[in-house]
Amino acid sequence: MAETDFNTWLSELAAVRLPKWHELPEFDLYMDQVITETDRYLRPLGIEPLTKSMINSYVKRKIVHHPDKKHYTRTHLAEIVIVSLFKAVFPLEAIHAGIQQAVITTNAQTAYDRFIELSNTELASLVQPTTALFSATDSAEVLTQKAAIRAIFIPDHHSTCIA
Repeated sequence: MAETDFNTWLSELAAVRLPKWHELPEFDLYMDQVITETDRYLRPLGIEPLTKSMINSYVKRKIVHHPDKKHYTRTHLAEIVIVSLFKAVFPLEAIHAGIQQAVITTNAQTAYDRFIELSNTELASLVQPTTALFSATDSAEVLTQKAAIRAIFIPDHHSTCIA
């Protein structure tokens, strides 16, 4: 890949914005709809498409809460988005522990929105390589989330993509 192609790709990636809680569907979804929505959010990031068996596995392993009568809520969708983002970098059990840790002191909506804000900030900063990852005022939770988000979004093939 030529350097200009790489820079174009990086700019497109930096323009992606993940949905905040209020942008997720208000109504309950069936599994096919969850897959469609998740794919719509994550495809621009190059994240592997979700399958029914993946969702069933997450539910069976209690990584994602069990749906109520095959209906998935915003909470389910938020969990599935987070799992889908992190699964290429972290074991599912670590992702589940991270989700559980994030909701200890707050509700799912606030924890999700905080994570999405950090993610969107990190995505936007991809075209500004001088942006500092950490701030002296960051809490341990924010530092951990920023490091995890950076692991997802930083292209690991800089040297192999630039001709």
